[in-house]
Amino acid sequence: MYDAEIRKSLKKFLKIQNRKFADTIIVDEFELCSGLARVDLAVINGVIHGYEIKGENDTLLRLPNQICYYNKSLEKITISVNPSHLKKTLEIVPEWWGVIIVEKDKRKKVVKEIRDAEINQEVDIKSMLQLLWKDELFNIMRRYNINIKTGLNKKGLRENIFYNLSKKNIISEIRQTLKSRKNWRS
Repeated sequence: MYDAEIRKSLKKFLKIQNRKFADTIIVDEFELCSGLARVDLAVINGVIHGYEIKGENDTLLRLPNQICYYNKSLEKITISVNPSHLKKTLEIVPEWWGVIIVEKDKRKKVVKEIRDAEINQEVDIKSMLQLLWKDELFNIMRRYNINIKTGLNKKGLRENIFYNLSKKNIISEIRQTLKSRKNWRS
């Protein structure tokens, strides 16, 4: 099965899985680490959960590099693989990553969960802050009355937030900001 078919089935599955969370959004081609990587799908509600798709025509050559970026920026990660990639994928990805297969079953496509994703203990708050745009960083600083020095670039804004808010507050602000974002760029 090809990426487009898997993506369509996976999005349908994710909408059903997350229907109890009214504020859930699903984003295609979600940029991470200031654009150094993109995860195929991101589900944002109580956590930021990335989904990487490896169809039958994909290779796993980029996966080790993707793992590095995904582990820095996402609270949960699941990889959807073609059955032909399953064995090798299980050898490569961390044990806390979720693994699923999307297969054709007669007339429909079926999502099979091989392993549930667990919470990422390696998440890097500074990398997560890179998910936000400059105006969004300013808004967080204003909400918390963090002194805004003129001429700060995005890195400086992220640093100010990092040193002035708790990890819990930062992650909560990132989730809320992403869920309320109106004009997604990809």
